[in-house]
Amino acid sequence: MFHVLLLFSSYSITSVMDSQENPKEMGPSSSQPGFINFSQVPLAMPMQLYKSKAHLQKFLKVEPKVLGTIQIIIALVNFSLGMVLILIPVDPYMHESFLFHSGYIFWGTAFFIISGSLSIAAEKKTTNTLIQSSLAMNILSSVVAGVGIILLSVSFIWFDHAHYFCYRSNDNKVCVFGHFLLVGINLILLILNILEFILSLVVSGFGCKTSCCNQSGVSS
Repeated sequence: MFHVLLLFSSYSITSVMDSQENPKEMGPSSSQPGFINFSQVPLAMPMQLYKSKAHLQKFLKVEPKVLGTIQIIIALVNFSLGMVLILIPVDPYMHESFLFHSGYIFWGTAFFIISGSLSIAAEKKTTNTLIQSSLAMNILSSVVAGVGIILLSVSFIWFDHAHYFCYRSNDNKVCVFGHFLLVGINLILLILNILEFILSLVVSGFGCKTSCCNQSGVSS
């Protein structure tokens, strides 16, 4: 009996020593619960998220909230002066113009307000979706502002035409005063559209740079 116990104890000690010397032979079921194998944790994902967030924060360097507010102010002033230019019959020879027939005052103002609002929203909640939406609308706004610059520039030809008839009218003093008033309003609108064109390009440039860098950073 004593010999049997001695052989059993020596066999147990040998088995324990073999298991300690060869830990690699232990299967996946030998891992203890509650412990994490850090070699299997993907470390690339947090780094990609950090790079993505860093690229999105670059968009804030252009101060999109300030530029968006300026765009909305330009839109409101553009609409107000445009309505004055269209509705007030100061110059009887200017009752027909490109601005009146094109409706630019209405749809141009709508584009500028939407672009400014998206720029403000993109700063309050900096996400890739809002930045891409702001990018798309500012690209469209730059095109719309370019169309407005063309229309307002062509309007000066109509003003020259009206100026000629003002001097030939009986009440030429009132006509000339109204003519110069409308020319001044048209000039202010032209300056505002040039400013809107520049602002839209600036926001579009930063938005495109941020969006493209973010996509390349996530895909790499």
